[in-house]
Amino acid sequence: MSEQTQTPETTITATTTVADVTGGGVTDSSTVKQMLDALLDISAKQATSAREMHRSLRKLSVEVDREHKKQLRSNKPRRTVRQRPVKVSKEMGAFLTKQGIEAEGDVKGYTRQTMMKAVSAYIKVKELQIEENRKSWKADKTLVKLFSLDAKETYTFMNINGLLSRVVIK
Repeated sequence: MSEQTQTPETTITATTTVADVTGGGVTDSSTVKQMLDALLDISAKQATSAREMHRSLRKLSVEVDREHKKQLRSNKPRRTVRQRPVKVSKEMGAFLTKQGIEAEGDVKGYTRQTMMKAVSAYIKVKELQIEENRKSWKADKTLVKLFSLDAKETYTFMNINGLLSRVVIK
């Protein structure tokens, strides 16, 4: 009788007789031992392969969950804040007009966002930022007069919103 064992990695062919298996004749124990060793190797490889596949599936599952959560977050409607234009002092109006920004709305005013962008752009264009710390800046003559600032002080971009309160007319 001829047996054949096949796996994707290995093909083993062994010839044994019924008498060999039942113990009723001359046994070729080396052939049986080789077959047994080969089958043990194959089963070890399959077990390793199964563990690797399980790890990969677990990683894939975590990644799918992460992407799903990310997608749920991106589908939420973003909060949009519509700022109302506010009236500003004549000096600030002239400054913004000089920057190329026109008044908007019924009150012919400017939003805080627009004013912050204009002041930030002015600071960057005039190179008023401090080289060692680009978040800080020193006021020039225009900004000193506009916001009543101290020319010797340094300010940060976070201070701009507070400075805008000085030029908003209530």
